[in-house]
Amino acid sequence: MAHQVVVGGALLFLLCFALNTSSLILLPHDVRPGHAVRHFIGNHSRYTLLDPEYEPFFTLLDDGLLMTTADLGPLLNQPLNLAILEQTPFSSSAHTIHLLVMDRRKMLHFSDVNAVHGEIPENAPPGSVVDCSPIKATALVNVGPIAYKITKGNDQSVFALREKSRPSNSDIKSVITDGDVEIVAMKPLDSETKNLYDLVIQATDLHGANKASLPVRVNVINENDHEPIFEQEIYYFAVNGTCDDNCHNGTAYWQRFSTIGKVRAFDADGDRVYYSLKAPSNLAVIVPQTGELILAGEPDGHEAELEVLAHDVGIPPRKSQPAQVFIEFVIRERKDMPTLHREKRRVTRAVRPTKRIEFTEADGEVEGRAVFTLEKETDRETFKIRDENPWVTVEPSGVVKVKKKWDYEELGPEKTIDFWVTITNAGNGVNLLTPVVSNGAMAHDIYRQVSSLMAFPSRPM
Repeated sequence: MAHQVVVGGALLFLLCFALNTSSLILLPHDVRPGHAVRHFIGNHSRYTLLDPEYEPFFTLLDDGLLMTTADLGPLLNQPLNLAILEQTPFSSSAHTIHLLVMDRRKMLHFSDVNAVHGEIPENAPPGSVVDCSPIKATALVNVGPIAYKITKGNDQSVFALREKSRPSNSDIKSVITDGDVEIVAMKPLDSETKNLYDLVIQATDLHGANKASLPVRVNVINENDHEPIFEQEIYYFAVNGTCDDNCHNGTAYWQRFSTIGKVRAFDADGDRVYYSLKAPSNLAVIVPQTGELILAGEPDGHEAELEVLAHDVGIPPRKSQPAQVFIEFVIRERKDMPTLHREKRRVTRAVRPTKRIEFTEADGEVEGRAVFTLEKETDRETFKIRDENPWVTVEPSGVVKVKKKWDYEELGPEKTIDFWVTITNAGNGVNLLTPVVSNGAMAHDIYRQVSSLMAFPSRPM
């Protein structure tokens, strides 16, 4: 133990002597051959190393680069003075380089070997602290107070360093302390503009000879500060109806559950968007996941107006300003319709009622699990989901299965899973999504099996 104290005291004496010497360069003992020590740049200069005893460890290249050529372990804790001769065609001069080879573990270093990760919410007020592990450089040999500064990645000087024990002093770009430092934001940050900063913090002793660097990655946490915006403030859609032989009496047919049109909104925060009607309507419904408007009832005039809303799933959730939707119902004469040559079949007009079943979030934990089965009216019926749905799939047999694990927070404001199912009767080969001409009349036979199907009760607080 006494031997270790003597060695430590000798090292401290050498270090103090070296720190008081100008142009000191500290080298770790385990630096590899080829490490650049210093680069001399002169005008047509030629450099020569004048110390033969150090030639096994160092060399000077023609371009003035001084580099290591061997293991520096034998030079550990020895102050070195390298004499360099610089010669030009008209003059010559001498340079002295002061080196100290130290055990890397005793040099100034950060305890975190890898990058430190921190985070800060966007829009945080100036002076807010980045949440990360403590930042402090240490050395086994006391080198006195340490100066810290941000050397890379601090675009537009948005961050500063502050002594952790003095939180009121936040308007400086570097700090000198024996304790920990912390990173503070100098201005509110915007995640949509830049959400990641890769900083480098450098620690240096007061003589500038002992240095260490620490990478720090700062994530700017997104806050839901943008409401969804529709691509258009006003949408115009036309829906075609057909007129029978007694069109002068005002009788027209409209294909129920056909697509009217589609609205679309985007969210600057990148959150998923869901859609709803501002007021319920017997005329049309909107698919929350896609924004598709579907004709659900008979129009009572030539025009209709709806208002639609877009909702995001951010925290806190936000909704858009309403977009106006104008729908024009256009009646086409029978003679204007294309002729369909098909075998006459008897088609029955039928609409099955909406099915509504309540589940809990736990019911959708397992992907591929069958949650319920749609009822058949005949054994020949087969089922098919009309539009792609992220949460469920429908087998031809009518079995509804979990496609993706259900997430209560992502189900939109209504907390429902809505989808449409079409039914094909294999007995007569009729796909009920397709119009069929029979005896000169148009039959619109879409079977609405499921809509607003799966509702989730409110999650307990």
